[in-house]
Amino acid sequence: CTLFKRTVFEERVPISFFFANAPITWESIDSCHGSRPLIVGGMPAEPKEFAPMARLGNRNEKNVTKWFCGGTLISNRLVLTAAHCLFSEDGAVNVVRLGELDFSTDTDDAEPEDFGVRKATEHPDYKYPLLYNDIAILELDRAVNLSVYKHPACLPFDDGTTHENFIAIGWGHKQFAGRESTKLLKVQLKGYSGSCLAANEIEELPNGYNASTQMCIGSSEHKDTCNGDSGGPVLTYHKELPCMYHVMGITSSGLGCDTPNVPSLYTRVHFYLNWIKQHIEKSM
Repeated sequence: CTLFKRTVFEERVPISFFFANAPITWESIDSCHGSRPLIVGGMPAEPKEFAPMARLGNRNEKNVTKWFCGGTLISNRLVLTAAHCLFSEDGAVNVVRLGELDFSTDTDDAEPEDFGVRKATEHPDYKYPLLYNDIAILELDRAVNLSVYKHPACLPFDDGTTHENFIAIGWGHKQFAGRESTKLLKVQLKGYSGSCLAANEIEELPNGYNASTQMCIGSSEHKDTCNGDSGGPVLTYHKELPCMYHVMGITSSGLGCDTPNVPSLYTRVHFYLNWIKQHIEKSM
C-alpha cells in the first residue's frame, strides 16, 4: 500500500544552487493529502477521489458493452469483486474500466481506460447462487499504469468491527427499480455490528448471516447501495495516508435498497486476506 502511494503521489526533483558546478541534491515532493470531507448523503464523487474504483461488464462481438457490476483495483493487475458477478445473465465479465467518473461525457476530469480479463477466479468455497464467500478476483490482460486517476486500494488492517462509518461507491440505481447513475456516486453508511436481521429474508442465505465472513452496513436515512453496485467496495480512510483507502467490504446483496434501518450485506474482505495475498503473489 505504501509502495503504491509512493509510486503515484511522490516525485523526486533535483535541487541545486545557482552557481557553476553546484552539486545537485534530490528531494521528494509528496502530494498525498486530502480534506476527508464528511459525506452526509449520496452525491457525485469528485475527480480522482476514488481511483481504485472499477466498472465490470460484458462486451459482445458487435462492440456493445453492458456494464453490470463494480470492483476494486488491489494491485496493478488484480481487481476484487463479488463472485456472483461472474454469473451474470448479461454474460461473462470480459471488460474492466478504470479511471472513469461520468459515463455520459468525455469532457470530465477523468482518464477512463478499458482492460480485458485474462482470468476470473471465484473463491473455492463460493457456491452459486448462494451468497456465502461472495468474493472473486479478476486478473487483467495487462498491467495498469498507476496514476492519480487509477491506483489500488489498500487491503484492510482489521476486520472492520470497530469502525462506525464506511464509504460506499458505485454507478448503481439511485432507488429501487430506478435507472443506473451515469455518474460515480458516494454515500456514507454505518456498520450494524453483529446484527443483520434483514439477512434472514434473503433466500440465498439459507443458514442466515455469517458475522465472520459478512458485514451488515446501512443507514437510518434513505442512503444505501442498490442494484448495479454489486461487487463494488465499501471503504474507510487510511489512518496515515489521506490519499488512500482501505477496501473493507464488497457489495453483495440488499433488501429494497434505500430503506432506512434495513442494512445491506457485504463480504468481509479481512477474512479472505490470505487467499487474496496468494493471488497477488502469483500475479507478480
